Amino acid sequence: MKTAVIKIGGSLFDLPDLAARLARLRDGLENRQPLIVCGGGAAANLVRDWDQTHQLGATAAHWLAIQAMMLNEQLLCHLLPDSCIVTSQTEAAAAWKKQRIPILCCFTYLQETSSPQFADLPTSWDVTSDSIAAWVALTWPAEELILLKSVDLPENKTLSELAKAGLVDAYLPRLSDCLPTLRWCNLRSDHGPLQLATVTSGNSFQSRNAPGPA
Repeated sequence: MKTAVIKIGGSLFDLPDLAARLARLRDGLENRQPLIVCGGGAAANLVRDWDQTHQLGATAAHWLAIQAMMLNEQLLCHLLPDSCIVTSQTEAAAAWKKQRIPILCCFTYLQETSSPQFADLPTSWDVTSDSIAAWVALTWPAEELILLKSVDLPENKTLSELAKAGLVDAYLPRLSDCLPTLRWCNLRSDHGPLQLATVTSGNSFQSRNAPGPA
């Protein structure tokens, strides 16, 4: 079965019904094994504040922010009783076999994974969980990357334009041409069924909804 990396934006962790919304999304994913990557949100923003106050340096701040993502990973594991934290493909496969949802510990995966095809991510604030999820999708490899966001996808925008608007991180456009199917969902939307907009080629989003609910 194909793998879909599902990146949960850090801004979504204040949703009281986050678990229910994720269940709706998962119910619409046919023939996909979900692998969840959690955004950093407020926890990562705290590291940004520390960096400004203490001038931590790019490398220290980068890895502290990724460690901050672990707090959201643990929270989500609490919210989703059928989930578990994994660090590798072997552990994810065991979780899927038991009908559980693997939540990837990105800190461990990034520390322990290297790829002859894809360079390690730079240590920079240009790299957030968007690019981390993309790198995971590339190195796993997964057949699909789904970005769960708090806003609708603006019409007729490239990834570079979305990065300039602050809707994805600055590094993600550099990975776009290598990515498998890339989709976007406003998980915060209360207007009808959840919908996925799809990137059909390279850097260009098709802002119309993909067929069927998410």
